[in-house]
Formats: sequence, structure tokens, C-alpha cells
Amino acid sequence: MDPLYVKIITLGVLIALTLLLGVLPYFLVLRGSSSLISTRKQEKVNAYLNCFAGGVFLGTLLLHLLTEGSEVFEEYKSSINLHVEIPLFNIFVAVGFFLVAFLELFMRSWLFNEAPDTKLEIDVPNPASSGNNSQGQYGSLGRRSGQDQGGNHIEHEHNCTQHEQQCLLASDRHHCVTSQTASGDVVENGVNQNEESVTLQVKVISDSKTKTPTGIRAYLLLVALSFHTIFDGLAVGLQKNTSEVWQVFAAISVHKSIIAFCLGLEMFKSEPQRPSRAFIWLCFFALMSPIGIGIGIFLTSGEVDDHARMLSSSILQGLAAGIFLYVTFLELLCVYIGHNSHGEFFSIFFSLVGFVVMALVKLIDE
Repeated sequence: MDPLYVKIITLGVLIALTLLLGVLPYFLVLRGSSSLISTRKQEKVNAYLNCFAGGVFLGTLLLHLLTEGSEVFEEYKSSINLHVEIPLFNIFVAVGFFLVAFLELFMRSWLFNEAPDTKLEIDVPNPASSGNNSQGQYGSLGRRSGQDQGGNHIEHEHNCTQHEQQCLLASDRHHCVTSQTASGDVVENGVNQNEESVTLQVKVISDSKTKTPTGIRAYLLLVALSFHTIFDGLAVGLQKNTSEVWQVFAAISVHKSIIAFCLGLEMFKSEPQRPSRAFIWLCFFALMSPIGIGIGIFLTSGEVDDHARMLSSSILQGLAAGIFLYVTFLELLCVYIGHNSHGEFFSIFFSLVGFVVMALVKLIDE
């Protein structure tokens, strides 16, 4: 069979395989699995899958991006007789790392300043004026936390009356409540004996300030993996005979399947209320390897400067490695096995399993 036809077949198979494995986490774990297992067990499963994904991304960083990118750059240096002692490829990695650090800082600042805080004031009777039964009517004082009907977190300094709860639940945003007297003094030790009413200041904090970095992390992974999978597809497209195309495709399929599953897990977690958006981005990711295959077909059928190809490839691989370095260590693994994570044995174990899987994929690739 003509190698061109084989490449077209592999192109279609990679798209289907990526979509299938990318959507799988939604049906296996994230869609209504609480009916099968308890919520606590479901959280454990999600945590262990995240640890496995972290190990996979760590393996992708150390065994694929760093090694393959540095090899291509060394080949480029040899081809142009460039002899420098400075590790230029590592500089590309550092640029990618700090670039994504500044990008995330900018995104968080933009999100947090998008909606300013507002305050509501509610006048309620002072519990002291109601006698000894005030505690039963108004609830005991003390720092409490709970959730509203939309699952949003409410943190306050005394239990709300029914009227107060209606005021709080009327908004679809997070709230922080502090009790103050009508004169503006904070109520201490439960009550203020000199006032007949208490003004509750309700500080309404926009949702953007309480968002976790999960969404940002998922999209950063999407960008980095898109760079990486383009070069995976490029490896298929550059082969010149049928047997080599099938061999490279087999190795990349295993690699791409594992990556697609882990990325799908992160994407659907970042869009729990809008899984269709996560699916759209997975479709975008599924097209990356075929784009690489198409570029490879173009390069093997036309006259393209190899020096430019090697330089651009190594730079993009280095930037992708920097993104992986940031996301893998500062956003993903540190949550489960960092100093402040109270990590357990199985968190480290499943991270190790993910890394070992990628090591086996690398061995097959070789």
C-alpha cells in the first residue's frame, strides 16, 4: 500500500482514538457515579486518577519532551557547526516555564478584578433582646460555614434566621457574613447588650475570586500537549515507507491514548457544568496529531529547509516542556504529594504507576 494512503488511515484512526479515550473519563468517573459509590469513595477515585495523570505528565516531561527536544536541538547544532557551552535548549524550557507563570498570574488578576465585591446590610433583632431563648431562635454564635442551594460556600459568624437565609440565597454568588452593631462596632462574645438591632454586613464576593486553578491548569495542559502531539504526528508523517509508518503509529497510539484519557479527566473536571465545552476542546486536541501528520506529508513531498524545521521543532518542544514543568509540579502533583498535602501512600503509588506507564511507552517507542 502506498505510504500516503497509510498516513491518511492513521490520521483518521488517531482522531477517533483521541476522542474515544478523551471522553471516557466523563462516563466512567465524572458522570453521576455517586449513585454507584459513595461521594467519599468517588473523591478518592478522582484523587488517585489525578495522581496517575500527574505521573503520566511527569513521564511525558522527562522521557519525551526534554529528551526528544534536546536531541533535535543537538542535531541542529551539529548541522550548522554551532559550538556553544550555554545549554540553549534548557533556556527554551525556562522561557516556557516563566511564560506560563506570568500568563497564569495575568489570568488570575484579570479574573479576580472582573467583578468587584459588594456589600449588603440586613437589620435583624439583637439576640440579647429576646431573652434566654435567643440562642434557640437565632442560633449559637461562632464561625460556621455551609453551602447555599447552588452549592456555593457561605461563611458567617452566626447562624442565619430564615429571613437572613433568604437574603443570602437570593444571590448566586459566594458570601461572607460578619455581624456588626448599628453603630458599626463588631459584635463580640455573641451579643451587644446596648443595641436592639444588629446590622449584618454581607460581603458578596464574585465567583471569580473563589475559582480554583483547575480550569487554568486544564487549558495550560491542553496548550502544552497540543504542541507535543503535533510533533508526534510529524514523526508519522515523515516516514517514507509503509512498515515504518505502522511502527511509529503503533507507538504513538499507545502514548496518545494515555495522554488523551488524562487530559479528558482534567478538562471535564474544569467544566463540570458545561461538559460540551470540554468536548469541543478535546476535538481541538484530537486534530493536533493529524495536523502534524499533514505537515510531515508536506515536508516529505516538498523542498523544506531541514535547519528551519529542526530549530522550530526544538524551540516549540522546549516551550512545551517548560509548560509541563510548571503544571506538573506546581499545579498537579503538589496538591497530592507536596509538603502541605498530607499525601498518603497510594497518592505516591499511583503517580509512580503513571510514570512507569510512560516509561514502558518510551521503551516500546525505542
